[in-house]
Amino acid sequence: MNFKKINLIVRREFIIRVRKKSFLIATFLTPLFMAAIITVPMIMATVKDTREKIVEVLDPTGIGQSVLEDQTYFRFRFRETGDLDKIKQTFDAGNLHAVCVIDYKENSIPEIKMYSTGQIDSDIQRYVSGQISREVENRKLASYNIPQLQEIIEDIKTSIPVKTFTWTEEGEEKEIITEVYMAIAYLSSFLIYMFIFMYGSMVIRGVIEEKTNRIVEVIISSVKPVELMLGKIIGVAFVALLQFLLWIVLTAIIFLIVMAAIGSGTIAEMGQVAPQMQGGISGAIAALDTGDGMFTGIANTLSQLQIGQFVLSFCLYFIGGYLMYASMFAAIGSVSDAETDTQQFQLPITIPLILGLFIMMHTFQHPDSSLSIWASIIPFTSPMIMLARLPFGSVPLWQLLTSLALLFLTFITIVHFSAKIYRVGILMYGKKITWKELWKWMRYKN
Repeated sequence: MNFKKINLIVRREFIIRVRKKSFLIATFLTPLFMAAIITVPMIMATVKDTREKIVEVLDPTGIGQSVLEDQTYFRFRFRETGDLDKIKQTFDAGNLHAVCVIDYKENSIPEIKMYSTGQIDSDIQRYVSGQISREVENRKLASYNIPQLQEIIEDIKTSIPVKTFTWTEEGEEKEIITEVYMAIAYLSSFLIYMFIFMYGSMVIRGVIEEKTNRIVEVIISSVKPVELMLGKIIGVAFVALLQFLLWIVLTAIIFLIVMAAIGSGTIAEMGQVAPQMQGGISGAIAALDTGDGMFTGIANTLSQLQIGQFVLSFCLYFIGGYLMYASMFAAIGSVSDAETDTQQFQLPITIPLILGLFIMMHTFQHPDSSLSIWASIIPFTSPMIMLARLPFGSVPLWQLLTSLALLFLTFITIVHFSAKIYRVGILMYGKKITWKELWKWMRYKN
């Protein structure tokens, strides 16, 4: 195998793909999209409809008038009786937002109906429902004539959360929140799935494009098929790593610019307090603590995560998983004349990836179960499942090393057989290939 030729093919693949408009568009638009996902909901949470809304309440029961009070952006007008049909006719002239009708039905439970010519504000709906529901509960309790019943109920209300702690090597206790690890595990596992599939499909398209344009016939005269296949796979891998790096850097820059443009006043309104950045992420989160310990728990949870090991593992599993699946995708592309022809071969290969997503859901709750352990070692599912286990910190070193070793050994094995398919299929046109023929090609000695 001539590594100098492989290096030339890698450089060619890298340069061609980096210069494409699709690469540039995806590289620069994706960070904008990611930053928008983070910042837009934060900004929208502070945007309120400041127009005054008037709600006319027809309340023969009197229950609404006793509990519904004017709020900042909406107020109530009460009537004991009224003709709903006449109100409908003069609705727009009366500058009303909605008409609320409260009436008793069976079992002395009020029935609430709201009418409007447009969409009724959801904040008003929640406020009316909550206030009247609580008043009905209080009246029901009062009907039992039990002395100090309300105080008794308030006294017996008990909520006991379960706090989880980890011991450090020095014996120090630190509180953690399992849901944070679950979120990290889900995000990292899903990204591995998405990137393997996305860049693997890029390999398929590249192989088919060169085959249909007959470029491969010129290239194959100078290099061996296995060298061409490995060069293409590794070249796309470098494109992926470059795109990862740019996404991370650009997303961080855009996010900081947006937060600076929003201003400290809006940030304080969103968080009720401006974060103190001293102490890094953990310090910023801890500064937001409102007294219930939630943010401090998040900070402690993040501090327990071995960031360096996790990032390194993410890169290794992405590279190993991508190389393994991309070698199979390259073989698929070599036997297809069009991208639509790859479906019959692509589905069986992607089944383990899809299966890994389902096992990942189980791993969130049971990271040390037999299913999770074996799925994190088996190469076809290990990139996703091991990353779902790692945030919980319960993976022995031997399992991690065994999983990585099997992943890269499987890649080498698959490359050997994929190269045999690639060698025959890359120069074959106009023939419908079957699984039986692929099996025959893999057994060729020369």
